[in-house]
Amino acid sequence: MKNIRWTRVWLGWLSTVKDAALTALGITGVFVGLHLLGQGTLHELRYALLITAAGLAIAAVVSLLRYAGRYVALRQAIKNLPLEEAELPRAVTQSERDFRALADGYRRARDEALERAAQAERERLDYFTLWVHQIKTPISALDLMAQSGDPIDNELLRQEVFKIGQYADAALAFQRLQSLPNDLALSEVPLYPLCCSVVRQLRPIFLYRTIALVMEPFEGAALSDPKWLGMALTQVLTNALKYTPPGGRITIALREPQVLTISDTGMGIGPEDLPRVFERGFTGRVGRLEREGEKSTGIGLYLCKQTCDKLKHRVSVTSALGEGTTVTFDLRREQFETYD
Repeated sequence: MKNIRWTRVWLGWLSTVKDAALTALGITGVFVGLHLLGQGTLHELRYALLITAAGLAIAAVVSLLRYAGRYVALRQAIKNLPLEEAELPRAVTQSERDFRALADGYRRARDEALERAAQAERERLDYFTLWVHQIKTPISALDLMAQSGDPIDNELLRQEVFKIGQYADAALAFQRLQSLPNDLALSEVPLYPLCCSVVRQLRPIFLYRTIALVMEPFEGAALSDPKWLGMALTQVLTNALKYTPPGGRITIALREPQVLTISDTGMGIGPEDLPRVFERGFTGRVGRLEREGEKSTGIGLYLCKQTCDKLKHRVSVTSALGEGTTVTFDLRREQFETYD
């Protein structure tokens, strides 16, 4: 093993001094050639050539020893990676400094990738912790219905099953959100049929909570993905249904070409909470209040905002306590935008 190691040292050193050695030999050869062309003899150059050869030999030995020292230090660092950058072997040549900078760049990129992955994992863990607590409510309600001897309210049963389906869909959307750019199928999406499809899915909640829907037919389309845009609309409508009291009203309208609004007559959002409504896990003062045995998890609007950002749509919220909330989807595009 020792012979193989020093063979590597020798070959590595030769590769570093090869160009310099060839240059030195070339200059010496030119000098000798010119001397001979001038009718000189090699005998006259013997002392100069001996001094040159001795100097080159000494320089080669010193260079080899220094290279061997750096090589051994580098091999030890590879076997026992130092924790601090200052503990790495010193970079002597410009090439070594360049490779050190390249390695530092890769290290920083790796650390950033690891941190992003860890952050994504923390977000997934936080979300599914909230999701488990959230879905336990309808499951517990179904369990109580099954254990009671009273006649089962079919409509209440349908509501609890519907909630479980909604929570499952939200969990799948959250899980797929990171890979959304790979799942896009962009097309000109007619907005009124899409809204009708979303409302049709939520029809049981509208009927159960006796909430009126105001949605006049409108014309308009936008470049988007119908599945993901529909998911964003579903999250907003689900929130509106949750915080609108029985007998309230939800209005869906196209205020301008490709500008869709969803308004409700619910509790509204306080001015101190409004700037944070799209943050993951933020529930606000109203969201922390109990409503029919369930609390807000602060995920719906977060999913909506993340989806719209990836679709290159703009979404905003205006609200006032006691007056209701309006969510605006601005689907206009002034220029072509790539999806990443």
